[in-house]
Amino acid sequence: MATRKPRKPKAQKSEYPTLPGQLGYLNSYYCPVCGKHLFSAYDKDLRKDREDGYYFHVSRDFNYCSKCGTLLDLDEWKREEEPAAADEELTLED
Repeated sequence: MATRKPRKPKAQKSEYPTLPGQLGYLNSYYCPVCGKHLFSAYDKDLRKDREDGYYFHVSRDFNYCSKCGTLLDLDEWKREEEPAAADEELTLED
């Protein structure tokens, strides 16, 4: 059985910056096979060195194009750290 190799999305940067000096350019990403729009983010949100620790990310479960099923390589936009564990245990009551 052959394994499919993940493919990087195609990137397109907007022609002009949005709110110059604040957000930067809008970066849009598309499926490399069918061209479906996958997600967009501003330059400022794509920086991983921000002091507040926030940056753009996609869900760890987002691996395929919803239109054609192409396996996507989105590791660059996924958070590396695991979410913090909850301090309390949830219980269900009748």
